[in-house]
Amino acid sequence: MEWAGAKRFVIVLLIILNVGLAGLNIRQRRENTMTSAQEKAIFEVLSENGITMYTDLKIGAEPMDRFEAKVPTYVKEELETAIFDGEKTRVSLGNQKVYKTNTKTLTLDGDRGTFTDKSIEKGLTSLGREDAIELAEHKMEQMKHIFGSFQLSYVSKGEDGWRVEFCTTYRNETIFSNNFTFFVSDLGIYGIDFTYCEITGVSQEKKDICFTDEALLTFMREWKKRDGAKDATIQKLELGYDLMEQGSAVAGTGLYLEPCYRIYLMEESQPYLVNAYTCQIVKKNVK
Repeated sequence: MEWAGAKRFVIVLLIILNVGLAGLNIRQRRENTMTSAQEKAIFEVLSENGITMYTDLKIGAEPMDRFEAKVPTYVKEELETAIFDGEKTRVSLGNQKVYKTNTKTLTLDGDRGTFTDKSIEKGLTSLGREDAIELAEHKMEQMKHIFGSFQLSYVSKGEDGWRVEFCTTYRNETIFSNNFTFFVSDLGIYGIDFTYCEITGVSQEKKDICFTDEALLTFMREWKKRDGAKDATIQKLELGYDLMEQGSAVAGTGLYLEPCYRIYLMEESQPYLVNAYTCQIVKKNVK
């Protein structure tokens, strides 16, 4: 009987413990989510300062890892298969590494790459948005075995063609700094610009990040510093990872990716970046 009573006591204790842990988890989730009052307040503050929001703010603020990364080394034959459609290339070495065929050129410089195909003329008359995305996705799929999983991030239209952008993903997180921009005309893909670093590890301890409303206030203060700043419209806001180092990364250097909010304005092609750890604007050198 004593043993049976002890077992019942342990079972009851475990049930109480589980209920307590469940309560703590629910409380933690609530603490890491913006309230409706916070959402209303940030919409009002932005509106008073000439900034309109056309995006959802349902982004949690749970602690996030810091990623370690490096500039990758590439295999010539893999680049030829993925980017040059199997054509053999000539390689020249220097501060930059350049791969060439008669009409195509790939230039690699640290974490950055530029590809051009002179056989594809620029210009846009009939190619639609979905067809441009399909062409870019097909090419990105060819490159997947080198650069990993990816997702569509942004599409815009210009006189020379469509601009279709992708980011890679890692552990279900979006990696903003691993960015691939495809330039697509009526005749096909005439150019690709990309930055890419290989993720090699994860920090041992997660760190708290700022809430979406805090990131938006940081953006607002930065935006209002600009001379002649007019009304603005935020059309997209997302949370992911970006490379903190400025300029081109150098092979063999230890690099770090930290959580960032990326804020797109309808009036501008380049997003604003806010470091989610420090809630500070990240100044990036745009190529």
